[in-house]
Amino acid sequence: MDRNSIAFALIGFSASFFLCLPNLKKWQSNKIRREKLGMITEALEKAEERVKRHEERHDRILGQVCSHYLLNRDLEEALAAARAALNEALEFAAGLRSLQMKLISSYPYNIQSIDEI
Repeated sequence: MDRNSIAFALIGFSASFFLCLPNLKKWQSNKIRREKLGMITEALEKAEERVKRHEERHDRILGQVCSHYLLNRDLEEALAAARAALNEALEFAAGLRSLQMKLISSYPYNIQSIDEI
């Protein structure tokens, strides 16, 4: 009698494990997706802050040029460097946004949204 109950218990636990395995895979993929989106979102926020700092720097330099009506070579170079840094930061942020959209679109729509989990 004890051997039968142990055997049935083992069979029951094995069956419950196999029934829970697809849900475990979903939970794991959702966790990985949340982590990836979190990293991309964090990098995107940092990139957007960097763009904002470059825009402020560019505006200050442009304000100096306009207020003094002075266009010497150093100021022109600083303005060009600021514009190049701003363009680079904007391209980086756009690339991150594109990567985020590709990651979001690579998962099927029939799974739960991250907010519901």
